[in-house]
Amino acid sequence: RNKVISLVGAQKASLRPDDMLLLANFVMSSESFRMSESFSPVCLPRYNPSAFLYAYIHYFDADTYLILLTTSSDAFYHLKDCRICIEMVLLKSNVLSEVQRSLLDGGMHVEDLPPILHSGSSHLGQHMLPSDSPERLKEPNHVIGGPAGLWHFIYRSIYLDQYVSSEFPSSINTRQQQKRLYKAYQKLFASMHDKGIGPHKTQFRRDENYVLLCWVTQDFELYAAFDPLADKALAIKT
Repeated sequence: RNKVISLVGAQKASLRPDDMLLLANFVMSSESFRMSESFSPVCLPRYNPSAFLYAYIHYFDADTYLILLTTSSDAFYHLKDCRICIEMVLLKSNVLSEVQRSLLDGGMHVEDLPPILHSGSSHLGQHMLPSDSPERLKEPNHVIGGPAGLWHFIYRSIYLDQYVSSEFPSSINTRQQQKRLYKAYQKLFASMHDKGIGPHKTQFRRDENYVLLCWVTQDFELYAAFDPLADKALAIKT
């Protein structure tokens, strides 16, 4: 709940995270938006602090809503037509039902990921072992986390400019622990993209809190946190 599913816009009209939070709070703070489609002026300070945008707001259901932004104050009916087209596509492709299912089932958990991959190659992307293979039966059983002691990951598609991340495990269940991990990711991101010494393609770090693995290509970026005692070779193959 309370997550952005998809963000689409012109390349030069991207929204900053604080503007997106402001929009979300604006919509969810009023019950009137749930009753019917609305068209309201809104100021997004990071986008343009001295002007208004106009937000068309429509709830598809009790938990899912759409916001369309425009600079035109008389674009209500045009955006209404756009919303109808978008809704038809979402219904036809079963996206809305999948959103509802994900809300009921919860987020992605590393414990649900398949066991570690075959050790016959050093590449990160491999075929999974058969469920009844002797090698898979020998894989270590981690009480907390996923394969090879995986605790958390963030995967970002550069082409789509979207990301997916796992839920936090019980080992990172407080706000302080989660904030510490995000700061570690932030430092890792900065070092990966440091123009003075990079950019790097892969990076592996170990400290008293966790093992961090980062992999960057032209198509995606992957950031993962493992148990601090995780084996490096297994972590990379995961």
